[in-house]
Amino acid sequence: MTNELPISELLPQAEPMVLLSGYELTDNPHSVKSFVEITERSPFFEIEADGVPSCVALEYMAQTMALLVGLTRKAKGLPPQIGFVLGSRKLETFIPFFKRGERYEVVATCTYEDESFGSFDCEVIRPDGTCAAKATMTAFQPEGEMTMEKLKAYE
Repeated sequence: MTNELPISELLPQAEPMVLLSGYELTDNPHSVKSFVEITERSPFFEIEADGVPSCVALEYMAQTMALLVGLTRKAKGLPPQIGFVLGSRKLETFIPFFKRGERYEVVATCTYEDESFGSFDCEVIRPDGTCAAKATMTAFQPEGEMTMEKLKAYE
């Protein structure tokens, strides 16, 4: 299944920090697959390496998690909302850079959730189908609508 809504309606990020190129729904309602296309205009692109450092996988995974939460919220008639990555466990990267001209898949699967917290198994998959990076990530989404006043409490 392909995406029906633009990513900008599902993520709380604004350009140029929306790093995802597109997404697909999966058969699992607790999972989503996004895509990242690496170009010389990609945020964090390093000319000397002809790619994006693999540490950016954490942000690709975080945005894919937020995409899944955004899809769930949209289904309930709610707008996207800011969330916070609390941490990652078992982060592994298997390549030094995401190379220009390649398209990577990012899969996030929610393994636990309650009103404010969630845990996600995430994986970045190379064009040849092998794993480029993986992690288990934990996120927190404050209750209620986020305002600048509330954000100051997290500084």
